[in-house]
Amino acid sequence: MNKTLSFMAVVIALGTGFFVAEARGPQGETVRETAFNRVMKTRELRCAYISRPNHFETDSATGQRKGMDYEIIEEAAKLLNLKVFWVEETGYGAYAEQLNSGKEDALCTTVWANSALAPRVLFTVPTIYSQLYTYVRQGDTRFDNNIEELNNEKYTVSVIDGSALKAVADKGFPKAKQIAAPQLSDDSLLMQDVIQNKADAGFFLGDIVARFNRNNPQKTLKRVTGVAPVKVFPEVFAVAIGEFELREVLAVALTELHNNGTIERIVQKYETSPGENGRVRSSYMTQEKL
Repeated sequence: MNKTLSFMAVVIALGTGFFVAEARGPQGETVRETAFNRVMKTRELRCAYISRPNHFETDSATGQRKGMDYEIIEEAAKLLNLKVFWVEETGYGAYAEQLNSGKEDALCTTVWANSALAPRVLFTVPTIYSQLYTYVRQGDTRFDNNIEELNNEKYTVSVIDGSALKAVADKGFPKAKQIAAPQLSDDSLLMQDVIQNKADAGFFLGDIVARFNRNNPQKTLKRVTGVAPVKVFPEVFAVAIGEFELREVLAVALTELHNNGTIERIVQKYETSPGENGRVRSSYMTQEKL
């Protein structure tokens, strides 16, 4: 059976629950089990995750999970007849290595698809689009209506080492100095860098800054005015390099959730303000009861 027919047979098996994994290649050699084969055989999806407001949060007292990414993956798993196991927390700078080591099958919280990470992981179709803006300390107007000014060696931007934020700084502001937080850091550390004058600016999502400002009312951040987003990112889930079949199966399920309105319903539930996230416009919206 050639590779195409083999893949088609496995996809058909999603509806039947039947799957037979081959342990030998065409020359009799041992073939390493892929995450796709393992998921189809066990009917289990082992997930790495990144904690992120509105996307994936865990109640420290009850252990209950919530967030748009959590609900979307759980709904996709229902369509695919899979059980999700939330195995291990990771970080933006560490998840690619973690997936490629085989520790988990997928990163089940979304990240920003970008060319810097494309050689290291495979991305699914987007759930939403996020707009990344430049933020500074309150009262700082140096970059208003002139974001190009930030691309200067006398200024410093705060980033996470190995992350998409660093890629934005490297490409868009190559002359500016950088202060890089460790790979497992979250955005709050970067925002503190700006507040404490360690950095002049940082790149953040609006909902994350809004939460930070509510928790730190004495020292808040403001968006640089009169300039466009520094980047618009598709929010995507990820699998290891080479896991084309698993990526495609997840993509089909996500497309179905777009078309029947499930993702729109979930996104509206978790948005801080209406319409803050860019939408993936479906070419066809069913009237299926949600």
